[in-house]
Amino acid sequence: MKKTNKVILIGAIKEGQQPTCGETVKNQQFINRFNELFDKVITVDTYDWQHRLWVLVKLFFVLLFNRGAKVVISASRAASYLVSFLYYVPLKKSVYFWVVGGNLHLRVAEGLYNKKALSSLKSILVQGTSMVEKLAELGVNNALYVPNSKPIVYVPEIQSKSDNVYRFVFLSRVHPDKGIREIMEAAKTLCGMGLKDRFIVDFYGSIEPSFEAEFRTLIAQNDNTNYRGFLNLREVEGYKTLAQYDVMLFPTYWDGEGFPGVVLDAYMAAVPIIASDWSMNAEVVKDGQTGIIIPTHDTAALAAAMKQIIEGEVDVEQLRKNALAEAQRFDVKNVISEKLLKEIGLL
Repeated sequence: MKKTNKVILIGAIKEGQQPTCGETVKNQQFINRFNELFDKVITVDTYDWQHRLWVLVKLFFVLLFNRGAKVVISASRAASYLVSFLYYVPLKKSVYFWVVGGNLHLRVAEGLYNKKALSSLKSILVQGTSMVEKLAELGVNNALYVPNSKPIVYVPEIQSKSDNVYRFVFLSRVHPDKGIREIMEAAKTLCGMGLKDRFIVDFYGSIEPSFEAEFRTLIAQNDNTNYRGFLNLREVEGYKTLAQYDVMLFPTYWDGEGFPGVVLDAYMAAVPIIASDWSMNAEVVKDGQTGIIIPTHDTAALAAAMKQIIEGEVDVEQLRKNALAEAQRFDVKNVISEKLLKEIGLL
C-alpha cells in the first residue's frame, strides 16, 4: 500500500517509558499501529501537561506547520480543552476524537464539553454502543462505535486443571473504586465458609498513594491475598504469568471506566472474568460465556461467583476457551484496520 498521509496524535503517551494507565497504554499502541499505516506519525504528549505547559506551545506549532495532517485526540483529562481549542482556533478541520474511558456522555450532560465543538469533529470514536446512543440523545450525532483493541502477542495453550486450588487475579490500578475492598471482603467470606485452602487472590498494579496504607493492611490481614507488584504486559512473559490464573476479578465502579484494556489482556491470556455490571462491562464480558457479571457494589454476589468457580459449578475450562476465541475480535489489526480508517476519512 502506498502511504500518503501523516497523522498528529495528541494525548498522554509517556513516550519511551512504561505506560501507567489505560490512556498511556492505548496511545503507545496507537503509535505502533499508526506507524504501520501512515507515512509519518507526529506526537504531542500531554501527560502531566499542567506541569509541562510548554507542551501547549509545541501543540500550536505542530498544528501550524502540519496543516495537511489529520489530527487524533486520544486524551482524558485534557480532552475537553483540546476539543474546544481546535474548534475556536481552527488550524485543523480533520479532527477525530478517539475517546478514552466510558463517561463522555456524562461529561457532556454536565456541560463540561462544548456540544458544538464535539459536533464539528469528523468523528468521535467510542468504545461502546451504549455511548453512541447516549451521545445521540444529547444531540451529539457523530459518534461511532470502535471497540478497544490490542495486538495479540501470545496465544496460550489451555490445559486441564491439575489441582483444586483456584487462582484469582486482579490486574488494574489498585484504587478502592476498582472494587478492592469488595474483593477483600469476599475473600474473608470464602474463608469463613471453610474454603481457605481452595483459593488465592493476587493483585497486580500501581497503588493509589492515598490508599496504600489501607491496602497493605488489608493484604496483611488475609492469608489468601497477595500483592505481586507490576505485571509488564509489554513483554510476552507478562502474558505467560497472567495465563497461569484461572479467573480475573474486576468488580470496578471507577468513574471513568470504559472498555477496560485489562479485559483484552485477560482474554488474550485465556482468563475469564468476574466483573461488575458497571459502565461497558456487560458489553464486553459475556455473562456465562467469557465470564460472570455481578451487581455493582455487591460483595455477597462476588463471593458467590467465586464460590461457584471454586466448587466446580462453572466450567472454567470452557470459559477460558471462549475468552481466548473472543480475543481475536479485538486484535488491533482487525479493529484499527485500513478499511475502518478509510471509511472515516482518516487514511
